[in-house]
Amino acid sequence: MKILAIDTSTVVASVCIIEDEKILGEININYKQNHSTIIMPLIDELLAKLDLDIQDIDCFAVAKGPGSFTGLRIGVATIKAMAQASNNPIVAISTLQAMAYNIFDTSRYIVPIIDAKSERIFSGIYKFEEDKLEVVLEDSPLTILELIEYIESNDINPIFLGDGATVYKDLLSSKFSRECFAPSNLNIQKASSLASLAIDYFKAGKVISYRELEIEYLRKPQAQRELEERLNKK
Repeated sequence: MKILAIDTSTVVASVCIIEDEKILGEININYKQNHSTIIMPLIDELLAKLDLDIQDIDCFAVAKGPGSFTGLRIGVATIKAMAQASNNPIVAISTLQAMAYNIFDTSRYIVPIIDAKSERIFSGIYKFEEDKLEVVLEDSPLTILELIEYIESNDINPIFLGDGATVYKDLLSSKFSRECFAPSNLNIQKASSLASLAIDYFKAGKVISYRELEIEYLRKPQAQRELEERLNKK
């Protein structure tokens, strides 16, 4: 079984094809957020290098959020189009859960953080229990101070990753040790982690059709929030 996975939920554009439990290929671009112009060329390039056609793919996987509103829409629209054209199922996985899967089989609590701008973040807390990634804190829109307070009050030994961990590294370092940060090669979204998780989802029957695929923003778009604020002031 071959799965094509993409993650465009932040500035990173990542594409991977996995067959059973073997990663056939992966491309990661962590430079500017021009997903609308590069995601299909990346997919086409990976398929071509592997001598595959889109019809060779059995299932599609996508990061469903949280993350950038624009990035998520591009990723979901791309996967919907391919799934509809090929009549194949989709696995939709939390961006944060897929990020947490980068840090496999550690005894520490994994804390992926996405920078949501304006001093806000998206984060959750995960932990491996008997080789299975379990949710400790559901994906939530928070401030970095709220996340720190939760970690400290629950005596959690964290390992941080994601662009939010980079943005707030000085603050987090002042509260926790510098050994609490993932290395740079594991700090970004990786479609290979998404694809590996998708195998378990597929085996468990957690698949949907292109009609059922929805984005989990966790937070209203900025334009909508600003409009509501203006209306409330009237």
